[in-house]
Amino acid sequence: MKIPGRERRPEALGETRHPEAVELLSLALEDADEDVREAAVDALEEIGGDEAAQALTIALEDEDSWVREEAVEALGEIGGEAAIRLLEQALTDEDESIRETAAEALAEFTVPRGRVQPSARKGARYPHE
Repeated sequence: MKIPGRERRPEALGETRHPEAVELLSLALEDADEDVREAAVDALEEIGGDEAAQALTIALEDEDSWVREEAVEALGEIGGEAAIRLLEQALTDEDESIRETAAEALAEFTVPRGRVQPSARKGARYPHE
């Protein structure tokens, strides 16, 4: 049975943008309700950083393809080395749309010297060019 409004709890944690919320949101990623899991993904995106990206590993293994796709989109927004590694893993997802979303997210990064560079995302220049 779904309890209306439960997805608001992860949303509220994300609005704090506090890194300590990542641990609680990781627990929400394992909730039985996919709406709660999706809200936790969105909250982790809001918090950002490598720790939040790493927590999204759970969502990338979710049974619900929509949750996995939301996680891939969140990783594309978070950026950083942890997110890049996870996006590369998502390129092998069984769902074609998730693979495409991961490829699109990775394409937002530039590729100097054959490696995705997070600092070059969204128009920034690679510092060693």
